Amino acid sequence: MEEELMQIKNSAVSMIIEATDQKELEEIKLQFLGRSGKLTSLFKEITKVPIERRREVGQLANDVKNIIEETLRLAQDKVSDQESQSRKESIDVTAPGIKPPIGHIHPMTQVLYDVVDIFKKIGFQVADGPEIESDYYNFEALNIAKDHPARDTQQTLYLDTRNSKINPGEIILRTQTSAMQGRVMEKVKPPVRVIVPGKNFRYEQVDASHGFEFWQVEGFMVDENVRLTDLFGTIDYVLKKLMGESTKLKFATTNFPFVEPGVDTYIECTVCKGKARLPDGQGCSFCKHSGWSEIMPAGMIHPNVLKAVGYDSQKVSGFAFAIGLSRLVTLRYQMDDLRLLTNPDLRILNQF
Repeated sequence: MEEELMQIKNSAVSMIIEATDQKELEEIKLQFLGRSGKLTSLFKEITKVPIERRREVGQLANDVKNIIEETLRLAQDKVSDQESQSRKESIDVTAPGIKPPIGHIHPMTQVLYDVVDIFKKIGFQVADGPEIESDYYNFEALNIAKDHPARDTQQTLYLDTRNSKINPGEIILRTQTSAMQGRVMEKVKPPVRVIVPGKNFRYEQVDASHGFEFWQVEGFMVDENVRLTDLFGTIDYVLKKLMGESTKLKFATTNFPFVEPGVDTYIECTVCKGKARLPDGQGCSFCKHSGWSEIMPAGMIHPNVLKAVGYDSQKVSGFAFAIGLSRLVTLRYQMDDLRLLTNPDLRILNQF
């Protein structure tokens, strides 16, 4: 038994000294110290040695194991140092590095920053509000009663209020950033100039120019002697700063409960360049073959809205508007589908 142990020790040490890499050392370790290794198998045979010699043989076996393990450790350290030095010598420090990919601002954020900058230059402040809103601020404070037919066009998403003290239908996902009109005007006396960027939610059919989740920039101004011409001038200035001085706009009368009179702002479709409205024009799903895209419903703030927040509608007046930011982004970059803005495909996003 002693002779076999010495042979194993000599053989293992000799092989370890001649090894040149970590893989070879690992194979030697398994060959002698692994579960089925030579030394491990010999350890199992010690029980067959006569009792009077068993302690002496066991001590020798442990010594052999320790020598092999220590020799392995030293050899592994040496090989590791050699490999590290070799890697250092192979690095060409004069070679140009590989530039890592750097992210950039999403097109929605780019346009939002531009919108905010333009409005700040003409005296507007920026406010933020909750996406989970009360029915009161989203509708009633804006002159939209619970039985008003305009509610049917909003396709509201209601939150489940079971097992709470809140009445059903009182808490919703806001359908418009106009909900911030009441919140701001309750706390601030005229003059007021505010824009409110934010996300809105409506349960409606998703298509090239509509989404159930979309961004708006609500804006309103209240002061003495505010006129409809002030609204037209503001819209014209802002949209031409955003889209270019040659941008074609048109206005049409419309009806919203929170404004009187109400107007709709249309911008010439940048996808088809307005050609879809011509008799021989090609089809354009984005503008619904009209050549124009609705971009900013607006109007003079209804006296009932002013009264609801404690303003004297005989002394002050104001206008309000809501820029469809998601649609504005697609028109600015001539996209033909609103859904591209939420597509995570980097081939799309890297273009901006």
